[in-house]
Amino acid sequence: DCYHLGIQNNFDYHRFLKFARVCEVDGQKHICTRDKEVGNLYDMFHTRNCLHRRAYQHKVGNIETMITEAFLKADKHIQIKGSEGKMFTLSTAIDDMEAYTKLTDHMFEQILNSPSPELAEARKILHNIICRRLYKCLGQTQADKTMIITQDTIHCWEAHLARSIPQTGAQDVSLQPEDFVVSVILMDYGMKEKNPINNVHFYCKDDLTTAIQICKNQV
Repeated sequence: DCYHLGIQNNFDYHRFLKFARVCEVDGQKHICTRDKEVGNLYDMFHTRNCLHRRAYQHKVGNIETMITEAFLKADKHIQIKGSEGKMFTLSTAIDDMEAYTKLTDHMFEQILNSPSPELAEARKILHNIICRRLYKCLGQTQADKTMIITQDTIHCWEAHLARSIPQTGAQDVSLQPEDFVVSVILMDYGMKEKNPINNVHFYCKDDLTTAIQICKNQV
C-alpha cells in the first residue's frame, strides 16, 4: 500500500523476519525478535497509523461504506452453497467454512451484473461506485475530549442532520436520517490507548532463549 500510495515506509519486514525466533514465556511459545529491532516495530505501527490517516480513513475514501450498504441490501437475495449442501446468505456464510471461502471479490461482480430485480438497489449502489458517483463528505470534526459513542448516539446525530436546513440552494428539500452516514473514526496504534509494543517480547544477543520486554522510555 505504501508503494502504490507513495507513502514512505521505514518498517523493514525483512529484518523482522530475519531476527524472529520462538521463545518460551510463562510456559507458552511466543514469537520474539531482537531487542535492537524495537525501533523497527515502532516504525511499523507508525506507518500503519499514517496509512489510516492519509488513505484508509480519508474523507473521500467512502467506497467501503457504499459496498457495505450494497451488500446489506443484497444479503437475503444471494444464496451461497456450503457444506452438506446447506445454503447461506452473505451475512451467515461466516458460520460455514466452505461457504465462507466463496465470499471473494466475485460477489461484487455477481451483484453488479445480475438482472435480478431484487438486487436492483444494491446494483445501483455498485454502479455508482464504478462511475465514481461517490457519497460526498459534508464535514468533519474532532472531539476535544474522550467520548463514549453508541449506535444510538450515531442515530441521534443522523436524525439531527436530517432536520438541518440548507443555507444555500433549495430550502424545501426533505431529508431523512437514512440519507446520512455518520462515521466515527478512532485513530490509535491498534490497541486504543495501550502501547502494542508492551505485548511484544524480545531477546538479547547474549541470551537467545530468554524473552524480555522493553518499555517505551528504554527506546
